[in-house]
Amino acid sequence: MKNLLLLLLSFTLIFSCVEKKTEIESIKQDNKDTIQASKVIDTIYSDSSQYVGEWKDGKRNGQGTQINANGNKYIGEFNNDYPNGQGTYIDTNGNKYVGEWKNGQPNGKGTYTWGEGQYKEDKYVGKWKNGQHHGQGTYTWGSGPNKGDVYVGVFLNNKKTGFGTCNYANGNIYVGEWKDGNSHGQGTFTTTDGQVREGLFENGEYIQEVLDSNLNLEDIIRDDNPE
Repeated sequence: MKNLLLLLLSFTLIFSCVEKKTEIESIKQDNKDTIQASKVIDTIYSDSSQYVGEWKDGKRNGQGTQINANGNKYIGEFNNDYPNGQGTYIDTNGNKYVGEWKNGQPNGKGTYTWGEGQYKEDKYVGKWKNGQHHGQGTYTWGSGPNKGDVYVGVFLNNKKTGFGTCNYANGNIYVGEWKDGNSHGQGTFTTTDGQVREGLFENGEYIQEVLDSNLNLEDIIRDDNPE
């Protein structure tokens, strides 16, 4: 679902760019001198979308605001007709991204907050690549069965993959390796009552012996070697 949201975000912006390029070329032919002389222009396109901002060489370049026909809005920097640099994207469901852009997609550091829907009030702060969580980041669940959980660690293509720590709302903590969103590899899971599961995890399941954190290694040695 989240991939779809980002895909729609990117697709809408790219589609709008294509639509606008056609319109710009038409305007340029009709009134080339006006286009070239304008630094800031307010344009409404045939698909009812609107751009207000700076132009250069017949393209969106500089600071501007793009409002798509569906009401989604981008406010920020443009380069060569695409969102590039710092910018803010807000859609009609209240989803909001604030951060760095490259070629029309979130790339670099940014914050995405979900509005209405399944992921309401969830928040991601961290690195992005081509519209997906990619690199070091923090994801906080704001609703649903995971409400209050916080993951801090590495993401790969929108999924927890690599080393990370998840602090669960009930007080449990997992520290270790992840793959495709699940604990996978070496890790330590500590419960609120002091139980520790340390060792190998696979697809979210603990597959090694459960260790009792109340037992001290020295006590174990003394029991095995009474003399």
